[in-house]
Amino acid sequence: MGEIVPYTEKTESFEDLQHRCQPFKLEWIFGFNPRIPVVNLTSSREVKEMVMASGNSMIFYKFENQVESIQTLVGHKGSINTITVDGSGRFVASSDSTYCINIWDREAVPDGPPVAIRTIYEPLKANEINTVGLSHDARYLIAACSGSQQQLLLIWQWTVGNDSPDDCISLPPRLGKTKNIRFCTDLGRKNHFVVTMENAVIFGYFDSKNQKLHIEVPKKHGFQDYNDSTFVDDTSRAVSVTAAGMAIIWSDDKKVFTPIKKQFLKYLHLKYASINVIKCCDQKLVTGDDDGEIRFYDIHMRILYWFKQEDPEPIRTISFNILSRKYVLDNGQEHSPEDTDEEVLSYDALPRDVSLEGNPVIIRNFVMATKTGHLFDVDIVQNKIQELYYSSGSIITSFDVHPVDSQLCSCDGNGKMTLYNLEDKQAIMSLSVPIQRTRRGRITVLSYSPCGTYLLGGAENGYIWVINPATMIISSDSPLQNTVEKINFLSFSPDSKYFVFVDDEGCIGLLHREYECWKLIGRCLSHKVVDILFISNEKFLTIGDDRHLVQYKIDANETVGTDRLMIDERFKIEQSAHSTAFLLLPSDQLLVANDQFKFKIFNLNSSFGILHTFLAPFHDGPIRKLSLLPGDHFFTFMTDKNIYIHQLPIDGNPFKYLGTFSHPKKLRAMHNMRDHFVFCYGEGDHGISMWRINAIPLIENQKFCGSGLDPYCSLLPGGKSGCYVKEMLSLFFYNQISPKHNEEDTDISEDNLTKEIEQMGTLFLTFEEVVKLFLSHRTLANPDCEEIRAAITLATKGVFDPVDLQLFNEQLAVLGEKMDPKAMEFYCRALFPEYTPDTEADKFLVPLDELVEKLC
Repeated sequence: MGEIVPYTEKTESFEDLQHRCQPFKLEWIFGFNPRIPVVNLTSSREVKEMVMASGNSMIFYKFENQVESIQTLVGHKGSINTITVDGSGRFVASSDSTYCINIWDREAVPDGPPVAIRTIYEPLKANEINTVGLSHDARYLIAACSGSQQQLLLIWQWTVGNDSPDDCISLPPRLGKTKNIRFCTDLGRKNHFVVTMENAVIFGYFDSKNQKLHIEVPKKHGFQDYNDSTFVDDTSRAVSVTAAGMAIIWSDDKKVFTPIKKQFLKYLHLKYASINVIKCCDQKLVTGDDDGEIRFYDIHMRILYWFKQEDPEPIRTISFNILSRKYVLDNGQEHSPEDTDEEVLSYDALPRDVSLEGNPVIIRNFVMATKTGHLFDVDIVQNKIQELYYSSGSIITSFDVHPVDSQLCSCDGNGKMTLYNLEDKQAIMSLSVPIQRTRRGRITVLSYSPCGTYLLGGAENGYIWVINPATMIISSDSPLQNTVEKINFLSFSPDSKYFVFVDDEGCIGLLHREYECWKLIGRCLSHKVVDILFISNEKFLTIGDDRHLVQYKIDANETVGTDRLMIDERFKIEQSAHSTAFLLLPSDQLLVANDQFKFKIFNLNSSFGILHTFLAPFHDGPIRKLSLLPGDHFFTFMTDKNIYIHQLPIDGNPFKYLGTFSHPKKLRAMHNMRDHFVFCYGEGDHGISMWRINAIPLIENQKFCGSGLDPYCSLLPGGKSGCYVKEMLSLFFYNQISPKHNEEDTDISEDNLTKEIEQMGTLFLTFEEVVKLFLSHRTLANPDCEEIRAAITLATKGVFDPVDLQLFNEQLAVLGEKMDPKAMEFYCRALFPEYTPDTEADKFLVPLDELVEKLC
């Protein structure tokens, strides 16, 4: 049982208590997802606040006294697709596409992070959550879900606590996918909402008395590609905008006496570019479009003012401050009560609208986000614009951490390299590499040299860019091109004199530094490389999909020319599994992970002889990217969605590692910064996550795992007192009195097991040692019918042909692992009693489906 920490005034902060129980804590994210609208939470002049998303993480951003800070919260299993907020800015709703909807309370913990006070899991199973909407008074929550054949609107009075919706209504499939949901802000109509879909706009309201949801689809007038809709404050109208630059105005039908009575009023062709967003604030309608222009209209859609940057970018989001602007004009005319947030505005310096009266334009500040990933805080009144956070224009394609300094370099799909200072979390410099986007020019791998002097970037078209990391200037001899295939790996020798590249076809090239230039001095082709590792200045290893480990040697004699790379030795290290990653351990040991969830340890000093095999974490795909932490006590690794920390030495104890869910799709790369942080990014990410390492929970975890077989038996159903352990104990005693036969041939797995037992230095094995060996060597996943069918089909002439059992037995004797003929005959007669192999009768044919079913 964990430690109970009572709450006192001297108790540690909420974040410190949370981190004490986790091996990794998400501390920072260098970027955000620009496809998800940013929500403004600012409620004062001194502090700018907003919330955005990156993957499955919420980023609560604050800018105060020229200092940026964020709070990162992970509350979703899938990627976040919607963020919305109530009128007060206290409650924030977020959703992912398949799993859940969260309601966050920003005031639940004083001076602490927001807390998810309500979670609705899987509103409709097998349905996708398209978007959600939260009413202005935070009373109602609406979700739009779509399945294979229907679309639904669900509504909750979420403060009541019901998991099931209060009402649900289906939508016609012809309306297309739901884009967003907006609630009305007028008093008395806060239960009214508008749903913007691809091909229509839907108006609705919720009757809380009868618990009934009502909707209406106004008659179609030939418009489509709707982008956004909003209610016009203090009127009965609503406005929608389209990708064709149209504004469609809806008004109440006075002939109908129902709460929903919207009808088409008129349309205005405002732009020849797509209008992406429309908002109503301070009695003004504000639009943002693909031309990068923001326009201000009055409630009658008459143009008042417009704003455009020098370098305009398509606008995706406009989000106004929570509270209205408090100001006093310098002529003494007071428009709001005195307050600390009041500002003095010069009447003569105010911008003027284009009306005949030339009225001053006074509107609250807003956050503007562009499709290219830029965030701006815009003050129209003071004519100020300030860029916030990081530019996140394209998905991340590669990154690396400086081996000496606290710096990180990333590259996105547009070829933009950004250098970050990890101490103050600031972007120091950037570089736009002239990649050829239409010719597979994206940079797929970045690599610092061990001394930190060089930075290499490998591209999809085989280019290798050499960059000075201190100045972020491309060297004069770049790009290097010695292959036309995608570069998968770039690895430096420990002395930084050589580097090796590996392309997508398995070609390995060796380059040497000569007179400020890199020269190709050798190349070879051995196998499709999965991972690469230098073990000395002149030797490196690769593992491949051919189940072999290959050792290469670099000839130090510079007079040899361009043939200084040679294959030294080649070893087969797997029988049926495929190696996925490896790591150099202390005491000249090599750790290899495979796709059957095994850790194998080899001795570098004895021709890579097997030392041990242990069970690896098996919860989330095979292990990738092993990294040793300084001090040689821990190492980190990643799987498909998780990052782990493991304590050395490895002994198969499942309590020696802990992991954290870190990505909703699939992790792409991971790097350590000494023993402090782990950095990673995944599929579709526009930012890099920074996780603080905490080994204390891992150490504390082992104090409660028990001794002897206790931690190992937790991997078996029933634990130490279960039927599995009892059966193994019975077989253990039976094996001591049963006859031994050692004449059968063995495969690589059995040979490795024999060698590991020899390493124990004992002639007898205890039951505890037998259980540990069993857990480490057993196969976790049993083959299914499809795998058996595929294996048997190899022994037949066609996919649907019956199997000749006699021929099948003969092929089993020569293909794959050898089997004893007597054992084969015994199994065949057990499955097919009528089978007689020694007769001269016709062939004994068995239908393929019948054979597969019996083998399963």
